Amino acid sequence: MRLKACSSLLLGLAFALASQAHADIVVAQSAPLTGEAGGAGRGLALGAKIYFDHVNATEGGVNGHKVVHVVKDDGYQIESTVRNAKEFIADPRVVALTGLYGTDNVTELFKQGLFDNTPLSIVGVSTGAKLLREPLNPSIFHLRASYIEEVDAIVRHVAGLGTKRIAVVYEDNPFGEAGLRAAEDAVKKRNLALVARATYQQHTTDVRDAVKDVVESQPDTVILVAITPPAAEFIKQFHAAGGRAYLFGLSTANVEGLSKVVSPTALQGLGISQVVPFPYSATLPLVADYQAAMKTYAKGTPYSYSTMEGYMNARVLVMALKKAGNTPTRASVRQALEGLGQINLGGYPLNFSPTNHVGSRFVDLTVVSRTGSLMR
Repeated sequence: MRLKACSSLLLGLAFALASQAHADIVVAQSAPLTGEAGGAGRGLALGAKIYFDHVNATEGGVNGHKVVHVVKDDGYQIESTVRNAKEFIADPRVVALTGLYGTDNVTELFKQGLFDNTPLSIVGVSTGAKLLREPLNPSIFHLRASYIEEVDAIVRHVAGLGTKRIAVVYEDNPFGEAGLRAAEDAVKKRNLALVARATYQQHTTDVRDAVKDVVESQPDTVILVAITPPAAEFIKQFHAAGGRAYLFGLSTANVEGLSKVVSPTALQGLGISQVVPFPYSATLPLVADYQAAMKTYAKGTPYSYSTMEGYMNARVLVMALKKAGNTPTRASVRQALEGLGQINLGGYPLNFSPTNHVGSRFVDLTVVSRTGSLMR
């Protein structure tokens, strides 16, 4: 009887270990699938999904585990992002997060101390705010340059074109204020004039006062620290009001959304800074891999910067999962991410270490053509 009980116990233990060995790896994402930032959020989620689908289909997952990608909509609302993050943190199956969106949204998670007692990591946040980078935030691994670096690249470029007078249009929140401070520093460094600081309220497209202030200031260049909907409205109203200046948006404004509101004529010549590789031309192996995954797992969906970014986030996370042991934990994933060191993501260099969580400072400048497409 005792032998039978012992055999049953061993059989049960073996079954449990076998089940654990083949348990899914759960990664989670809170993103704005709806609302004013829905286009960007859906792109980030889709980009991650296609890479996880690729790994599951071609490699059987990671170390024998299927990767399960759980996505919850936050609608770009801070309280929803907080609620989703709390649920993910409370779920022991979730070993990492990826592709969170929004300066205010992500900042609030740390204001509330949600990550104080967990080694859960976030791979890729769609924000370039300095306060999430300095001092080093142990929970976040950044794949994109900061807003400081984006704005500085724009100001450096337009200074070379002869610009002397710059206006900034910014959202009245920490995201917008971060962009404004970056512009102030970049302008001061080059002895240029910041002739207007025009703001608008968050979660609106009411930019009438901002348009009036900028037109009256007669700038050579306008920098839009804005997400897509208010940026689109500003461009449309600025041209209607007779505004004449170079217009530049940050990577937070995407051409796909802008073109739904603004005519090709008004969009032509708009500059947009970018923080991931140009997704429309396979000049890097990374981009060729991304395009192949899009054709296979999201057939018919156009390429975009947001899907490119989501794809890259997932690819780096999978690299860490492969190093994190047969049964990855939150702690082993964090350790693996910090141990990646200098890596080459298909021609795109990244570098992570225990003292450096900012993997890239890459900034590219693109311009909208007369057909509404982006050119480098």
